Amino acid sequence: MPTITFDKKRLLELIGKNLKDRELEELINSLKSNVEEISENEIKVELTADRSDMFVLEGLARALRDFIGLDSPEIKISDSKVVVKQEEVPVRPYIACAIVRNVKLNDEAIKSLMNAQEILHETIGRKRKKVAIGLHDFDKIEGEIWYRGVSRNEKFVPLGEREEMSLIDVLAKTEKGRKYAELIINANKWPAFVDNKGIFSFPPILNSDRTKITENTKNIFVDVTGIDRNAVKQVMNILVLMFSEMGFKIEGVKIRGKRELFTPEWIETPIEIEKKKIEKLLGEKFKDDELKKLLKKMGYKSVFEKDKVIVIIPPYRFDVFSETDVIEDIAIAYGYNNFAPELPNVFTKGELTEIERISDEIRELLIGFGFQEIVRPILTNEELQFKKMLIEGEAINIKNPVSELYTQMRVWLLPSLMDFLSKNTKEPYPQKIFEIGDVVLPDKKSENGAKEIRKVSAAIAANGSFFAEVKRIVLEIAKRMKINVEFKDDKHPSFIEGRFVRIYSAGEEIGFFGEINPQVLENFKVYIPVAALEMKVSESNP
Repeated sequence: MPTITFDKKRLLELIGKNLKDRELEELINSLKSNVEEISENEIKVELTADRSDMFVLEGLARALRDFIGLDSPEIKISDSKVVVKQEEVPVRPYIACAIVRNVKLNDEAIKSLMNAQEILHETIGRKRKKVAIGLHDFDKIEGEIWYRGVSRNEKFVPLGEREEMSLIDVLAKTEKGRKYAELIINANKWPAFVDNKGIFSFPPILNSDRTKITENTKNIFVDVTGIDRNAVKQVMNILVLMFSEMGFKIEGVKIRGKRELFTPEWIETPIEIEKKKIEKLLGEKFKDDELKKLLKKMGYKSVFEKDKVIVIIPPYRFDVFSETDVIEDIAIAYGYNNFAPELPNVFTKGELTEIERISDEIRELLIGFGFQEIVRPILTNEELQFKKMLIEGEAINIKNPVSELYTQMRVWLLPSLMDFLSKNTKEPYPQKIFEIGDVVLPDKKSENGAKEIRKVSAAIAANGSFFAEVKRIVLEIAKRMKINVEFKDDKHPSFIEGRFVRIYSAGEEIGFFGEINPQVLENFKVYIPVAALEMKVSESNP
């Protein structure tokens, strides 16, 4: 959950109401967020991760304005004749662009824009890996605009510099270049926005000095690039919300590549909800006019029919996936304190299931060995699960994935550990991590075509050989599980030949351990030896 500091005076100006500190704090807390600190000039807020529209000052102000019943202006996207011609850029394939017209900026407003840009980079953008934003003086861009892959020897004058530099020198000699070089360094071609004068944007690294935003800027060209289409769309729509709340006019841009796309993709989504379902989940019966007010408090437009309500989801609310999310917002608008408490009719005594008890014992054991537990999503992708691990396999695929990062259910835990290690190469070694979690395997004999298995996986990243230590840990885990195990040397593409062992119990294979293949380490950009294990804890969850 990100913690962000906002300008309190500017926030109150945007809300349009002079609220006392206590009132402002209570309002923000009502929206699943938490005010950590409030002073004369600033307010520090811990925001819920799902309300990304509130990561920017203007988005938070709009949410609060809606909640107290004040009107918010309708956000519109106008057409423009601007076209961006897109070529294939595999290292950063997704883009969205927009024009912001008639802007009025002073030094304070420019700093606010840059601050919002960095907040989005750090949160949704995952430190620019997933998404990066570029803001440019549109009137300084000349002729046709292209998004293409360019040679590392191409030159431009980066922001804050006076002389031309090659792109490779930008990575080596500038602060931003050194910080974000790893995001593109291994690509054959590097991403760039180019006009008739040359490169004016080098995402996700630096913009050009030629098109920098100043107090004289009247029109802004916005570019958003990334590796996740949905995240690119999300960030762009938050920027549209921000600029619109600042009173500026937004124009869309036509992206002409393999397919033609108009961005921003500012589309309101309708969700139908039966009134009976709202009553059933919340235990309250609302009149239509009451329900309409509650929905408006959360920023929704609504249309009422006899037995249902059609709720219009704003394009910047990426946290709303189904009717359940809307009903939760109705509960927030109504106020949880207003629901009458009700004692349950049935008394139940809770206790850990056997699988959870064993998992806790293994968890305690590994922590005692100096390991740190991580928790990764059960959703993953083919690249991570199979290709980087040098194997082929089957998995349960998601029919309509919203992100290319999450397209299937994981079938083993080790790739998630390798991915974690790849994101922490700048941290000190040795690194000892583990995860106890579920995997889902295709199973034609099962009623739903899949079976769920609880597994434990652990990895040690350090100089030297830790094969013997991993074997010792396997034996200790087996003791906790009260099983006898046998070992058999074998081969596996993910592991070094001669350093891979399968684990058996009662004649059944239950896991493996060994030292990771150097090619796998290279695939994950982990440049230190890794020894790892993975074992089945339970055949299936109860």
